[in-house]
Formats: sequence, C-alpha cells, structure tokens
Amino acid sequence: MTARRPASAATPGRVKRVRRDEVRSRLLEAALAVFEEKGYEGASLERVSEAAGFSKGAVYSNFANKDELFFELVSSRIDARIEAIRSVGEGRAASVRGAGGKAGRSGADLARLVGKLLRELGEADPAWQELFIEFWLRCARNEELRAKLALKRRAMRARIAEAAESHASAAGIELGHARAMDLATTLLALSNGMGIEGRIDPEAVSPVLMGELLARILA
Repeated sequence: MTARRPASAATPGRVKRVRRDEVRSRLLEAALAVFEEKGYEGASLERVSEAAGFSKGAVYSNFANKDELFFELVSSRIDARIEAIRSVGEGRAASVRGAGGKAGRSGADLARLVGKLLRELGEADPAWQELFIEFWLRCARNEELRAKLALKRRAMRARIAEAAESHASAAGIELGHARAMDLATTLLALSNGMGIEGRIDPEAVSPVLMGELLARILA
C-alpha cells in the first residue's frame, strides 16, 4: 500500500511504503472526520481516501464498501467506550485493595461514576450520536444491514455485561450473567435515548440522571 506523498530526496522516484496497520488506522481516522462532516449519505470512499492521503484502492484493500467501513468505526467506538468503563472499574478495584479488601464505594456509587463517564463521552462528541442515528435508520430499512448490526450489538452487550459482572464482583454484588445482560441492554438504551433527548433539549437531561438511574437499577 502506498501513500500519496512526495518522494524523499534520499530516494528519488520512490515512495515510502506504509504498513498495513497504519493504512487502516489512518483510513478510520479520516473516515470518522468525513462521516461526521458530511453525514453517512454525503460521505464517499473517494473523500475518505483523499483525507487519509491514499488512493481509493487503499480503501477497497481494507474495506469492501462504505457500510463495512462504518461498521469498523462503530466497533472502534464501542471498544473505546468499553475500555473507558473498564478503567473506572479497575480504578475502583484498586481502591478496594488499598482499603484492605473493603469496598470503598458501593455498587450504586460505581453506577454513578459510569453514568457520569458515559455522559461526558457523549458530550465530547455530539456529532457521533447524530451519525449513529443516521446509520441506524439505514439499517432499520435494510434487512441485511440490520442483521449485521444486531450481531455487533449482541457482541457489545456481552462485553458490557462481562465488565459489569467484574465490577459488581469488586463491589461485593452478586449480579449474575442474565441480570448483567439486562443491565447492558438497559445501559445502551439509556445512553442512546438520553443522547437523543439531550441533542434536542440539553436542559431536559440532568447531568446526573444517567448515573442515578443506573444506581437505582443496581440497588
């Protein structure tokens, strides 16, 4: 894979080869910017490749089409959010160990922390919420895409449930897999719903509402 960059003076006529993982990373970074600027329908693979500094062939070497590219973006955003939630739980576990194994915070307190974190992540990137809604509508009208998105959402719920069980255990709470899965579904529904309401009327969504609702669910 070659980048569209001028050849260096030391190697005239040659272009430095870019590693495949770097190509993919740069394409995803460019795709996010283009999608957020143009919307899903307005974005094109040509524009993504140009923004990343590659030929269009570089996009097709990594992604079959625009839908697949967006699904990869969804996955990367999910990974980032789950990692952020996991870090909250790990921080709490460390505080528990530092207190000699006694929980320094209750499960409700942990839920409030997670709720606060999700709210901050949403506020930091409001364009993503709008972009996801646009793609959700596309999937709702396309059976094949809907099935693919459903598989990704199931995998995401499973990962969130796994993290929830781990965090609950650190808080001395017996959550159980079935309840953890229900909690993951509820978390996603609350996050998406409040994101929508917050975009329409920011004053309607209290900064602590998500955390308080999660805390009550875990009570």
